[in-house]
Amino acid sequence: MDAVIAVQMVLNLVEPQSSGIGGGGFLLYFDKKSSNLSFYDGRETAPSKIKKEFFLDNKGNTLSFFDIAVGGTAIGVPGLVSMLEIAHNDHGLLKWQDLFVPAIKLSKNGFEISTKLHKAIKKDKYLHFFPESKKYFYKNNRSKKKLTILKNFNFTETLKIIS
Repeated sequence: MDAVIAVQMVLNLVEPQSSGIGGGGFLLYFDKKSSNLSFYDGRETAPSKIKKEFFLDNKGNTLSFFDIAVGGTAIGVPGLVSMLEIAHNDHGLLKWQDLFVPAIKLSKNGFEISTKLHKAIKKDKYLHFFPESKKYFYKNNRSKKKLTILKNFNFTETLKIIS
């Protein structure tokens, strides 16, 4: 379980298009000693006060996927960190804060943009609209090149808080 959590924090950094503490997930944990399988549901949920009209235009028609999915409209209440904390309480061996050390070091010292991340940045049509992601993923209005070193000091601080 400790490795699952440590790896998840690193994945959030190096594959943000696929993994993230701002979203959710599911986890299966098999305890070999007891042959017990545990299921954890950390799926994000819609805010409790949301109404279906939030996803309709002024004529009552459903908004397009991209009108809903890009930006603040797509926000759900994240469940991943809570799920990992519960699973860690049930099965973890190391101290919670120790599981964040590798991701904190990597976000502070930097990592190379992988081929997978580079392709995701180039494919995304919306990242450049947001000042923080534009600054992080682009240089001169073009996606940063593969193997460019990215450092994410904001994520470093976030991980420190969570840990």
